Amino acid sequence: MKGVLGYLSFLRLGRRRVLEVSAIALTLVLAVILRILPIRWGPYFTAFDPLFQYRVTEYVVKNGFAAWNSWHDTLSWYPMGRDISQSSFPGLPFSAAFAYMVLQALGFKASVYDVCLFFPLFTACLACISIHFLGKDLGGRGVGLFAAFFMAISSAFIRRTSFGFFDTENIGIFGMTTTVLLFLRSVEEEKPLERSLLYAAAAGLMLGYLYASWGASRYVTGILTLYLFASLVTGLYNRRQLTSYCLTMGIGFAVALMVPKLGIGFLMSVENVAVPGFTVFLLIYETLRTRLSPRTVFLTVSVLFVLMVAGGLALSALGLINPMRVKFLSVLDPSKRSVSPLLESVQEHKKPAWSSFFEDFGLTLGFAVLGSIFSLRKVEDRTLFALLFFLSALYFAGSMVRLDLILSIPMSLMAAYGLKELLTPFVSIMSRKAERRRRRRTVFGLSREMGAVFTLFILIATLPNVWNAASTAYIPTTLATSGVPVMLGGAYPQDWLQALAWMRDNLPDDAVVVSWWDYGYWIETMANKTTLADGATRIQHQIAQIARIMMYNQSGSHEILERYGATHILVFHTFNPNRPTEQWPFGDNVKWAWMASIGGLNESDYFDGNRYTDKFTQTTLNNLMNRRADPDLFRLAYSSEHGFVLIYEVDY
Repeated sequence: MKGVLGYLSFLRLGRRRVLEVSAIALTLVLAVILRILPIRWGPYFTAFDPLFQYRVTEYVVKNGFAAWNSWHDTLSWYPMGRDISQSSFPGLPFSAAFAYMVLQALGFKASVYDVCLFFPLFTACLACISIHFLGKDLGGRGVGLFAAFFMAISSAFIRRTSFGFFDTENIGIFGMTTTVLLFLRSVEEEKPLERSLLYAAAAGLMLGYLYASWGASRYVTGILTLYLFASLVTGLYNRRQLTSYCLTMGIGFAVALMVPKLGIGFLMSVENVAVPGFTVFLLIYETLRTRLSPRTVFLTVSVLFVLMVAGGLALSALGLINPMRVKFLSVLDPSKRSVSPLLESVQEHKKPAWSSFFEDFGLTLGFAVLGSIFSLRKVEDRTLFALLFFLSALYFAGSMVRLDLILSIPMSLMAAYGLKELLTPFVSIMSRKAERRRRRRTVFGLSREMGAVFTLFILIATLPNVWNAASTAYIPTTLATSGVPVMLGGAYPQDWLQALAWMRDNLPDDAVVVSWWDYGYWIETMANKTTLADGATRIQHQIAQIARIMMYNQSGSHEILERYGATHILVFHTFNPNRPTEQWPFGDNVKWAWMASIGGLNESDYFDGNRYTDKFTQTTLNNLMNRRADPDLFRLAYSSEHGFVLIYEVDY
């Protein structure tokens, strides 16, 4: 190692800096290895949404960035179609399209498909680098290195940045981490004002990029506002914070105005109206605190704050500003989720079991709790922010299972801080100079040897996290298993891939395929066929109609299909082909209960607690899954290899 360091001395890098860069490089290699493991089962996207993002990226590459603004997609949401710019974020597809164009300019012959498959790995590395600097600012090199390492092996983060998971979260986590990094650097009072303003402007641009890429970007707005409020309460507030906050939020909102999906309606939502309201509150505070006594200032601003909160609620109740969307409100109050059966039916929106926190984060969770305790011992700007970040993200992750992704940022940060603070005494024991060792054999009652043993034990204790991360990553993508993660004949089923290829090659271009909304993106992107609904369909009435098609008897369903002009209907069941009476919980055979609920029907009419009723037996879904379709209404056109995917032609 000394020889390598000596060879690199011409770079004028200190040994410590070279070791730091080497550690970060190894961490990035680990992050890539853990995320690329699913490639073993083939170059396929996972889940559903990544197929839509790939389709948009391909459209932008073929037609140009400007064409995205006027794209009315006729394959989606039939018969209305979908205005893509009004219903999706441009950040991810634009970024991937730009990356593709750069690679082409450099002479690399990668396809758009390849770029989209590997793009999550790239953004995961950027997020690890960003949190390294964030941790370094929080507690030094050690915290930065550990934070990047914990981020790289976080199972919650791996699931959303693995090979093939090309979705908005790719940019979301990198953007969130970098926005926080730049904003916290902008509020440092010891920095020159010009430099501070540059950091705040950069934070604003990154926040705007985040707004243009991810719906959960609202969380960053909330955490920055909460941080300023907490600084005010704890006495850490300074004028630099207000300046940076105004500049960051102003630039971020200006970018949001240019995003068609957001626009003025986004700024008029109650959570965003709170930003200028809170800014006015701070300006009033700045004016009063130099002119009135502290007691008078406290009473005045307290009354003013209560009045502003009440005024915001009143404006929302009167409809003068937009209320918070149910999807986001249900994170604050999970009981609101029951208002929308469609929202509640999504697996990612459910409340997690507490055991999932330990499965995802392992020992990191204990280190993070320890880091929170250490941060309370010396509350400063960054430790206050990190503590608020961790506690709020922990609450939200406990409210909705998919938000463990956001928790992975402060969890990694606080765990690194806690581990560094825990190891500091033992590291100091091991690094004592020889003369100090002669004078004193123990520090805090521990010998140098025991300090080394304890440090080694703590580092070894993190290995189960790495093993769990590898186990989480080493699973095939959803498409690679056709949504049935069960080995059949020594291989995963290929039924969906076969069915999509058959639809692409055999159905006419004007075919309209009805299926449950989950599979809409697959059918639109891979089969290039028109569907009634997909994962972004805003028209809940249309999804309710599909639910009724599935749950009505065949003649009733046929009438609705005829009104839509549907040509084919697809069902996906997961009965064990080797034991037909056994069913696996992956297909429409277990989703029928949500179909009944979303369709406004009574679930108890179809299942009495012990068995399926006659009404369920008569449903179109049951008859199509079991190949008992009325031959005058439906004709079986295609059955996949194991019979999981069945496509019927509607006979008029």
